[in-house]
Amino acid sequence: MSRSFLTVTAALAIAMWAGEAAALKLASWNMEHLADGDGEGCRPRKPADYLDLKRHADKLNADVVAVQEVENEQALARVFDPEHWSLEIARNPDQQDARPCSGMADKFIITQRTGFAVRKALKYSRNPDLIALDIGNGNRHRYGVDITLEAGVPLRLLSVHLKSGCPTGSPGGGDDDCPILFDQQKVLKKWVDDRGKDGIPFVLLGDFNRRLQAEEQFWAGLDAPDDPSRDLSLSVKRDTVARCQAAFPQFIDFIIFNPASLALFKAESFQELVYDAATAASDHCPIAVELMVSDLGEVTPQKGHMTPGLKWFRRSAEFPLITQYLYEMAARRVDAIRQAAGEGRNWVVSLDADETIFDNSLGQLENEYLGLGYVPERWKAWEARGAAKEIPGAIDFVNYVLDSGGKIAIITNRDSNLEEVARQNLVRLGMRDDRRKVCILGRRVFDTQAANAEEWQRFGYKNDKDRRRRLVSEGNAAGCWSGDVDGSVRASWSRPHRFVLWIGDNILDLPKATQDEARINGTPDLVFGKDYFLIPNPLYGSWQNNKP
Repeated sequence: MSRSFLTVTAALAIAMWAGEAAALKLASWNMEHLADGDGEGCRPRKPADYLDLKRHADKLNADVVAVQEVENEQALARVFDPEHWSLEIARNPDQQDARPCSGMADKFIITQRTGFAVRKALKYSRNPDLIALDIGNGNRHRYGVDITLEAGVPLRLLSVHLKSGCPTGSPGGGDDDCPILFDQQKVLKKWVDDRGKDGIPFVLLGDFNRRLQAEEQFWAGLDAPDDPSRDLSLSVKRDTVARCQAAFPQFIDFIIFNPASLALFKAESFQELVYDAATAASDHCPIAVELMVSDLGEVTPQKGHMTPGLKWFRRSAEFPLITQYLYEMAARRVDAIRQAAGEGRNWVVSLDADETIFDNSLGQLENEYLGLGYVPERWKAWEARGAAKEIPGAIDFVNYVLDSGGKIAIITNRDSNLEEVARQNLVRLGMRDDRRKVCILGRRVFDTQAANAEEWQRFGYKNDKDRRRRLVSEGNAAGCWSGDVDGSVRASWSRPHRFVLWIGDNILDLPKATQDEARINGTPDLVFGKDYFLIPNPLYGSWQNNKP
């Protein structure tokens, strides 16, 4: 008897919150040219065929499914109902050449993408796609989709679909297929090496188009048996026979563990879901495994527990309600500001980035899983990853300001060389990418008092953001128009601006403010709810240096 959606998620959540181990089922499924339109692609399907796929998905009964050969999110939604599943599809562009399907002159190959379907109740974050896997395919891209699942412990998952045509043989064998596949192996090797340095459990899932059970060359270039962080293991035994198609007794679809994720693997749980005799829903059968997961700090007692502040930030009902309310109130202030500004176009809202727009709590979760506190190198690596989620309400507010005729200055203490990473992260979250209206200014050396003491004294700066706010006000913030290609960005920002509203998560996000002064005297020149709003941040901040 299959478990219902409600039963699956409720059982998993209750067990983890109680500190008990619960089964988490991971699957991988090449869905063979899954198109969003009836009769399209090299596997033209009718509505009944999509219902058959959905029936097999229900029978598979997984919590997370890595998918391959999916045209787009709409196609995947025909099998995995978005009411119950979160869908993540690779962001590679549509292929441009209309290549006919083999033996089907009237049908054309659709864009093939990888991705994930994740049960709605499971919390996860999306990392940037592994676009380096797009090797030698012209405009036939197959990016890897990379997510981090919070399943008690943080668990990094990568869905891949590698080059076909080289199931066995050496890197130089065959035609162009083997060299491409082995170049992709090098990309995967770097990803594995990087994840080993992270120290976080990870799993590779997908169609490797390689018979890894019986050969050594590809596997030897991927595995690192002498490294306890990168020693890889197949979830299927070497002698297990694939039953999906009698002509192909060896698997090419795999789920691969590193030692940290292998420790969660439930022995003998590998499953191949073979289709009913009357149907062949795809030319690949789904494979699945179960992991036994517990809440953070329970799986490996020697590692750290999630701190109360992080638990509240990530799991409370209160936090998203508070931030959404604050951003709604800020939007009402924008309405009043717009009416007062009339036709003036040079008013700007100042926002901080981290924990104001960006939710970086996954990075802290990973550190706490490892028993670490703040580690500068890991924080910089997290920022460079560009995988932050949105503080609830933030992106809608930013777009609302732009619609209202205002501008946004994101003034962050991230290094200035990460400004573009931050922008692309925001665009992926839904911010409209208009550089004439959105400026991101990271911290430069001259913003600090140590490097620019004379200017600090002359202008009365109180914190590292004051200088950048002054430059924007005067129209001299050259960082706002770096990379301008046609002069329009510079023309927009190289004029005086008036700050009308400040939003942050730290008192230092306000002009000429310090923690000590604001704690003692408040903010006499600025009114909370009118001139500024502050997002609660129990994770870190200048308040940590306060003394009794």
